[in-house]
Amino acid sequence: MDFYLRTRLSTDTSIDHDVARSCTSKHQYASDAEARAFAAMHGMSGSLYTYHCRYCEFWHLTRRPNFGEHPPIIE
Repeated sequence: MDFYLRTRLSTDTSIDHDVARSCTSKHQYASDAEARAFAAMHGMSGSLYTYHCRYCEFWHLTRRPNFGEHPPIIE
């Protein structure tokens, strides 16, 4: 994330909003498996999806099925 913020050419409120919504307000996981394991261990499986973040290069969890790249997490 720091790299993204340092290297962007200009500020763009729509991109900043997207970064806040899809990245900075969420937990970061080193891998897809780590994100899935966290969700399963905390009883949040069944309706969550994982995705690889284009801003920070970590993995996040989302409830949006069309946003996630992988099938839902099932215990």
